[in-house]
Amino acid sequence: FEVLRKVKHDNIVKLLAIEDDQEGRGKVIVMELCTGGSLFNILDDPENTYGLAPNEFLLVLEHLTAGMKHLRDNNLVHRDLKPGNIMKYISEEGSTVYKLTDFGASRELEDNQQFMSLYGTEEYLHPDMYERAVLRKSVNRSFTANVDLWSIGVTLYHVATGNLPFRPFGGRKNKETMHHITTKKLPGIISGIQTTESGPIEWSGNLPDHCQLSAGLKSLVTPLLAGLLEENQKRMWSFERFFNEVASILSKQLIHVFYMNRA
Repeated sequence: FEVLRKVKHDNIVKLLAIEDDQEGRGKVIVMELCTGGSLFNILDDPENTYGLAPNEFLLVLEHLTAGMKHLRDNNLVHRDLKPGNIMKYISEEGSTVYKLTDFGASRELEDNQQFMSLYGTEEYLHPDMYERAVLRKSVNRSFTANVDLWSIGVTLYHVATGNLPFRPFGGRKNKETMHHITTKKLPGIISGIQTTESGPIEWSGNLPDHCQLSAGLKSLVTPLLAGLLEENQKRMWSFERFFNEVASILSKQLIHVFYMNRA
């Protein structure tokens, strides 16, 4: 409630009221209705099996980044960023606005301040948090707000391709391999997929061919993903760098080239 009261931004779902439950069992949050559903449901549509079209991807990138910038400007960390917590709002004029929601795990956190508590969703968790939360290893590590950047990287890859970037054979059941993929990948690698039981990991530093983004957009988005999906604390990006890189991508002009030889 406290976090929601602080944030007022077009790319964050509005809090309309906090009321008492009629049966006295607690509070009820009244929030604005987002009729377009969640980004997770949108990606679940067969037409988006291979990710969103370039224009829609850029809209998600712009709105997700703007919402995150507002959170960081207010020293807030979300801690559960994923497509399921990004809602599609359709305005009266018919335009689309993507909005962050579900602040149940969020809290105030300065840039270099650390926290120990564990929140989030397995596939989108920073590897250090995954190690403690999922593998139950008593690693005495604290985390900073930058763990949100990893979750943003996984989310953007999912939006661009329709798939998660790190996929062990058997999915969630194969927790040790999941941790191995995310911690042993080399810098610049943005996906690791295991297609057979105990089989090798297929690493890639590029977006897959089926991704709908244009070659020009891929060349801009790939280094962005590589920077976000970096678990080494020394190489890990800052929010400032992330915001600057996204601003650079969004400032580019789209030029259509008609090349005779290729018709």
